[in-house]
Formats: sequence, structure tokens, C-alpha cells
Amino acid sequence: MSKKIGLLLAWLLLHLHVYAQVQAVEQQFTVAQDGSGDFRTIQEAVNAVRDHSQVRATINVKSGTYREKLVIPAWKKNITLIGESAEHTVISNNDYSGKDFPNRDFTGNAKFSTYTSYTVLVQANDCTLQNLTIENTAGRVGQAVALATEGDRIEVYNCRILGNQDTLYTSKDGRNFYKDCLITGTTDFIFGEATAVFQNCTIRSLTNSYITAASTTREQAYGYVFFNCKLTANDEATKVYLGRPWRPFAKTVFIDTEMGSHIVKEGWDPWKGDNMFPEKEKTVFYAEYNSTGPGANADARAAWSIQLTARHREKYTLENILSGWVPGKKLRLQPSGIPDTSFSVKGSYRHEITRHPNVRMADSTLPASIQVIRNVLYRTTPDGKKLLLDIYRPKRKGKTPQPAVLMVHGGGWRSGDRTHNNTLARKLAAKGYVCITADYRLSTHALYPAAVHDLKAAVRWIRSTAPGIDTARIAILGFSAGGELAAFVGATNGDPKFEGIDREQDASSAVQAVIDIDGTLAFIHPESGEGDDSKSISAATYWFGYPKAERPDLWNEASPLTHVSARTPPFLFINSSVDRMHAGREDFIKKLNTFGTYSEVRTFADAPHTFMFFDPWFEPTLATIHGFLDRVFGQAATAHR
Repeated sequence: MSKKIGLLLAWLLLHLHVYAQVQAVEQQFTVAQDGSGDFRTIQEAVNAVRDHSQVRATINVKSGTYREKLVIPAWKKNITLIGESAEHTVISNNDYSGKDFPNRDFTGNAKFSTYTSYTVLVQANDCTLQNLTIENTAGRVGQAVALATEGDRIEVYNCRILGNQDTLYTSKDGRNFYKDCLITGTTDFIFGEATAVFQNCTIRSLTNSYITAASTTREQAYGYVFFNCKLTANDEATKVYLGRPWRPFAKTVFIDTEMGSHIVKEGWDPWKGDNMFPEKEKTVFYAEYNSTGPGANADARAAWSIQLTARHREKYTLENILSGWVPGKKLRLQPSGIPDTSFSVKGSYRHEITRHPNVRMADSTLPASIQVIRNVLYRTTPDGKKLLLDIYRPKRKGKTPQPAVLMVHGGGWRSGDRTHNNTLARKLAAKGYVCITADYRLSTHALYPAAVHDLKAAVRWIRSTAPGIDTARIAILGFSAGGELAAFVGATNGDPKFEGIDREQDASSAVQAVIDIDGTLAFIHPESGEGDDSKSISAATYWFGYPKAERPDLWNEASPLTHVSARTPPFLFINSSVDRMHAGREDFIKKLNTFGTYSEVRTFADAPHTFMFFDPWFEPTLATIHGFLDRVFGQAATAHR
């Protein structure tokens, strides 16, 4: 049984890398009722989208009337739902408040309420709806929602949102953007708490009543804002108010809006019949700017409403209203918060042994001469994460301060942990160095440059806190992504830009030597393939939050090659046979040479990227590091030997 479990675990680890690559490919689905697509219902397509994906999934919906009660749950973010045409791609339902459930719902209720009457409910962030009709056909039976939104950064383009009372419910405190849409209804048919912008939309009243019923909170700077919209009406609608406040601090503004004659001269209603919140007109913000058409009556508006000045109007930009979010602009990928365990030393061994039968794990025996101090807190980050390190130090026979080596693990900036450097730390410590293996924030938790801030904080901690350290002889060593980080820390010696704003120690973060083991020196370089595959998201893209094409400035800034200066210390480059892993190395060395800075290169022919963990390469790697540090630091460790 144990053998079967071991084989199963090996299989899972071997396929994690493949799974990660699959995760990075954008999903595309087609929905068609005639069976010509991937699914016959929209809900089936939504269910097929990967949970918590940072990659956008596009669902193309063929023409037809889809009688569904569609839910895009919170864990199905980054979905774009595109209909073949707004007139002929229809999502329809007819639930309404008070209608009997065929079965009790999860709350135990036997009837639908306003909040459960929706035709479409979008709970996820970063979803887009386009070229659709979303309708609630229950009729004039009370509250019957067509579209309800609970997520943040919801975009709706060229959609027809059709209903009667409570057609569009912008629930919770997210941000919505509607452009070129038709929204129809009777009473309070645009209502809710969210901050929402309506641009170039037609708002059609079907009977005498109220268009909006915002429930904006006191803390929100903006509520509903209408730009360049048209307010129209059916023949029976002759007395319609722009809005009434559902809650005391409701905010609704119409800018450059054409208003039909159905809009009453007062414009706004205070909802006096609301006994729970009387005198709401004292706290609301109802305003207009440059309203036109027969319904525009600035002089006759309710005394407690506002006509914006030109200066006040200037504040109404999309970026201001939507708190920095500009719809249509690419967003920075955000950390998933889910640990990535795809990279491990044992997993790499199982992978490499199939191609290199002579590979064997390096001897990890702890030398008797070494003392280990584990789980030392070196930093609490601004977001509350506690970062730990382990210290491997020679059992000192004297009080002579010893040189230190900070070791940075690899894993694509999103996987791995400090234990990956245990073996090298033990063996190097036996040669007279205090070796410190540290964790740092991965891209699953925080984006660039958080990891840089963490590692510079680790150097400061070593210099100011770790006992017995020769503070004039501190090196940083890293493998793969850790090699890039080590090179970056060294290349930016003395640059305050990368220290972070929450320095816990006043000590310097400068290092006196760098060992870069197969870590790239340049992300945008002829030798680098990082981010070149348009069909997948690279590890660097996850770290930066942007593809290379969108933010080349950020990719260049994060390249160690960009920052080489006279303050950059001596470098040792140890490389495998995988050329792209040392992209920019020769250019880096040329820059070092211009400043007279020492460097060495050691390349292992036919060695895989993960060579440093395995023999026959581990021992010569160890010897190369020791020789370099002895040369750079002088006879640094002779006192111990």
C-alpha cells in the first residue's frame, strides 16, 4: 500500500508542472443550443471555467433564448460573456419577490425575495458582459431583478437589461461600468450600493415612478454617475423622478444627459414615507451638470439638489469615480493567496533521473561541527506576514566574527521555500561561513518588488541582529529565481528605491559578494525567453502582474542588468547548460569590467537547470562557491579551519 501511495505522489508531483502550464492558457468556450458548441447552456460553460483563475476565460454565446437562472459565483472570476448580438442572444427568467420556490432555498425560505429573483447574478470580480439581453419577464408583479452584481470591476457593454421594478441591482460596494446599454423598468429600476458609471446608455421608464434608488454608504465618495445618457419613456410614463434615496447617503449624478419631458421639474424625491430613515434629503448628494432636453429644469429642481459647477465637474473622471480602476484598461494580476507547491527538490530529482541516470541526491548529512538555529523571525511585513529564517553556523572556537551568506531559494518567484538550501547551507557552513536560509514573499502572496524588500530586510537583520557576523563580509547566494533576486539585491546596493518604506533596522542592506546560480540577469534580452509565449503566463508575469508587452518598463526595472554600478560587488555566476537561464550574463560582466569589479563564471556542460541539488555537480558547485568567497573575502574562514 505504501509503495502505491509513493507512486501516486510521484505521479502527482511530476504532473504539477504540466498542470501549471495548462492553468496559464486562456480558456475559450462556445455555447450553442443546437449542440454545435462546447455546451448547450451558459451555466455549464461558467461551471467549466477554472476556479480562482487569473487568466481570462471567454464564453461566446450563440443566438438563442437561454431560459436560465445564471450565477457566476465568486470563485469564477475573470469571465467575459459575449453574445452573438444583443437583440438575439437572450438570457431570460421570470422569478419575482413572493413567488413560490418549487423547493425551499438554502436559507429555508419558501418564496423568492428581491435578492433571489435575479435572472443573472454576477458574484465574481473582473467579469464582463457584452452583446446580451438579460431580462426578467415576470411583469409588473413587484420586485423582479434582471441583473444583479455583487463583484468588483464589473463591465457591461452593449447589453439590454430589461425588466420592471428593480431591474438592475448593483449590490454590495463593488464598482460597475455600463456602456452603450439599454436599461428599462418602472420603479427604482436602477438600485443598490455599488459605485456605478453609466456611459452613453439609454434609460427607458415604462411608467410613472423613479429611475434610481441608490443606497450609497457614507464612506463612498461616489454612487451612480450617468455620462451622456438619454432618459426616454413609454407613452404612459409622464411623471418620472430621477431618483429617490434608498438609504440616507445616496449619491446620484447626471452629467451631459438628455432628459425627456417625462422627467418632473423637481427632478428628485426625498422618499418621505420611509419611517426608518426620515429626512434623507439632508444627507443625500443628488446633482446634475449640463442636463439638456425638455426634462432639464435646473431652476425648478428640488432645493436640496445641486447643479455642479464646471470646476466640480472636473473631478468626475472614471479614475476618480472608480477609485483608480479604468474600465477596458488591463488590470495587474493579483496574488491568488493560494500556496504553490509545484517546485521541490525531490520532485526535480524524479524528473531529472529519467534523463540523467547517474544523478543522485547530494549528501545532506549535518556535519558535527555545525549548529542550527531554526525558525527565527526576521521580519513582519506591512501586510502582517511573518518571515522566518534558519541559521547554520560553525560551532565557534573563538570570538572572531565570521562572514555570512544569505541564501535565496528558487521556484519561479511563486513556489519553493528556504529548506531547499539546507544541504548547501550545511556544507558551506562547515567551511567557516554563517549560512542563513530565508523565506520571502512569493508572487502568490505579494507582487514585485515585495520579495526584494524582504531580502534587503534580511540583510539588514543579519548586519544589525545576528551575533558573531563580520558585517563587512556578507554575501548573498541564490538559485534560479533566487539567483535573479540575489543578483538584483547586489546590483542595487545603496539604491534607496528598493529598500521598502517600512525599514525595521537602520543598518545597510549592501552585500559584498553575489553568487548567482542559474538566475537570469535580464528579462527583456535576446537570450531570454521569459514571457515570449503568448499562449501562457510566465512565472515572471505572475510576479510582475503584467505581461511583458504591457509593462516593459517594469520588466526592465526588475532586471539586475539595469542597475549595475560602481557599488555593485563581485559576482560569481554558476550556470547549467540551459542558456536562457543566464540571459544577460555577458552584458552584465562587461558592465562590471567597466567599473573594475571582479567576476567569475563556472558552467557545467550538459547539466540540467536544477544541477546544484544533485551530484555529480553539487560538490564542484560547493568548491567553486568556497573558492570564490575565499578570494573575495580574503582568508575569511581560515580561523575556523
